[in-house]
Amino acid sequence: MSSLFGDAEFWVLIAFIVFILLIGRKAKSAFDNVLEKRSKDIEEKITNTENALLEAKKLLKSSQDLLLDHKKSSEKLIREQEDIAIKNSEIYLQNIDKEIERKQASASKEIEFIHSNAALKIQQKISQISISTIEDLLSNDFKPSKNNNLENDFIDQIPSALSYFKK
Repeated sequence: MSSLFGDAEFWVLIAFIVFILLIGRKAKSAFDNVLEKRSKDIEEKITNTENALLEAKKLLKSSQDLLLDHKKSSEKLIREQEDIAIKNSEIYLQNIDKEIERKQASASKEIEFIHSNAALKIQQKISQISISTIEDLLSNDFKPSKNNNLENDFIDQIPSALSYFKK
């Protein structure tokens, strides 16, 4: 064995093994550091991604809530506008009904006025015909042949006088 310790190859082998152990430790340490750093980076990215996912879920929930609120307020606004439109149409119809009633009353009064005016003109015309007939009778000294002619003329003039007012 002494020759084994005295042999240079043995000591080269020992030095090589020590060298490999030292280099291996350093390399393992460096390799462990790289793996540890990479592991921490991956964990940090996972944590960041999970946080971003949670934030995205919160934003999604918030936007869904806002969308629901907006939808409800839009529906409420539409219902309010429909109610206002219905009320306005009812008011408009009431105003139209009032205007129709007013025009009917006005037309009735106008027709009544025209009727009374026509009746008055007919009375005046009959009075004029009667007076002129009486004057003719009186001026003709009550001659029977002329009286018959006057009566016939009087009766003949009545329809023409009435047709004058029908226009």
